[in-house]
Amino acid sequence: MREKLIHAAIERFGKRGYDGVGTREIAAAVGTPMSSITYHFGGKEGLYHAAAEHIFLQLLRDVGGEQDIPADGAPAEERIDAICGIIQSVAQFMLSPRSAAFALFIGREQQDPSPTVRELMQATVMPMIVELSRQVGMVRRDLDAEEAKAVTIFLFGMAITLRHSRASLGILMGSESFEPSTQAMLLAQLDACARAVLRGQAE
Repeated sequence: MREKLIHAAIERFGKRGYDGVGTREIAAAVGTPMSSITYHFGGKEGLYHAAAEHIFLQLLRDVGGEQDIPADGAPAEERIDAICGIIQSVAQFMLSPRSAAFALFIGREQQDPSPTVRELMQATVMPMIVELSRQVGMVRRDLDAEEAKAVTIFLFGMAITLRHSRASLGILMGSESFEPSTQAMLLAQLDACARAVLRGQAE
């Protein structure tokens, strides 16, 4: 029941925000009394925290869990491959249907982060992003630390746009759903753009 409540909360909080959803609605969506939310989470705020934590931990598993970070003395191309592998993992997740509810929830929090979600980001996904920016700096020796961080966020942004700009992509591509061949093309173009940036060929 706990997992069902979390998934129902993610979907509804993502669409309407924290203030736009009541615990009665979330409980009814999974056919359980409101007391279940109190029992599992202590109340609405606890449920929201659990929903955010679920998202970040899932993102960490899907995006960063299987990637090997090269040692400091590794060749540049091996490091580029590793960075691009992470960006591809983000992109593949963003193209999958299960990213839709997550993206709505996180999109709201990116605009106006609550203290709870900011702390969760610091504890879960930010260490991976910080390490990735260090890897970017090792490939792009011409960048200072702040510039490497900016490039890292822009690389992530290119992948995330596959979900957050889905309406624009759909109109541009002339389809509301992307066939496997279209998805493969988008992933290939993203990879080419990321490699150009990492090789310093995009100035």
